[in-house]
Amino acid sequence: MNDEPSDGADFRSYGARAGITALNLIAPGLGLLRVGNWRAGVILLMAPPALMALTTLAMGHLPISGYRQIIIALAVIVSAAGAIYVASGVMTWRQSKRFTPARGWSRWYGLTAVATFVLILSPFETHLLHRFYKPFFAPSESMAPTIGKGDKFLANMMFRGPFKRGDIIIFTARDGIRISRIAGIAGDSIAVQAGVPILNGKAALQTAHGRTEFVRSDGPESGAVLNEQLPGEASPHRIYDIGPSPYDDMPEVVVPSGHLFVLGDNRDRSADSRVPPEFDGVGMVPWTSVIGRPMYIHWSSDHAKVGTRLDQ
Repeated sequence: MNDEPSDGADFRSYGARAGITALNLIAPGLGLLRVGNWRAGVILLMAPPALMALTTLAMGHLPISGYRQIIIALAVIVSAAGAIYVASGVMTWRQSKRFTPARGWSRWYGLTAVATFVLILSPFETHLLHRFYKPFFAPSESMAPTIGKGDKFLANMMFRGPFKRGDIIIFTARDGIRISRIAGIAGDSIAVQAGVPILNGKAALQTAHGRTEFVRSDGPESGAVLNEQLPGEASPHRIYDIGPSPYDDMPEVVVPSGHLFVLGDNRDRSADSRVPPEFDGVGMVPWTSVIGRPMYIHWSSDHAKVGTRLDQ
């Protein structure tokens, strides 16, 4: 951008000032670098990555506990991001009035290098932050009613155990990333009889909790909601049972060392450890396949679910 005066005047035109100010739309602070204010420019260039890091860490350590909180949090984040851009624009507009000789780093080639560096660095920052906490969404209803289709949740990507019965985990399978609940750990013997898990000879406790209807990709489906507590599980969870299904019965197997046996909460619509990999199930899940543990739901079409803890 060549905004140098040709007639010796030391004031920029409104058009030149608007063009310089618009540089902040590429990256906040870029316009300030153009007018020679490198200190403020660098600070504002670093502000969006800092905001992203603070947001990610805050969501991990100060979890959302309800719909109202997520609305407030979104408002704060949007306001903070807007303030960064507004501050960059206002400061640039004011400081661009008087012409100052450009230095190497404030000329077009220097600004291009800075903008390119910032844009290239952004994905690396996202990747780094996702090594700690990462947002996911549920693409299916296999974990309903706990996690419904389309629900969004935050996961602790540092979790690698200890593994406990009843824990929900995220793991890699042959066809991608899956989410299920641990029903058996290494050394456990487990069977399924009439839809009831039998762990080390003891049946899971299942009690009726009414009926409900939920929407599948092929239409609505009615099912019973049950409270289920696996032997050794700290607290009960809820499952869906739509009636007899091919995997309601499974002969006893022993979970091998270094592996986990997992079940989906939508028991009749989950290709979990009951289903061999050759039939699109996951079989026994190696510990090394576990990549994280869901923490809480941070968004759902059912607003009452926002803030629901998944790690307790």
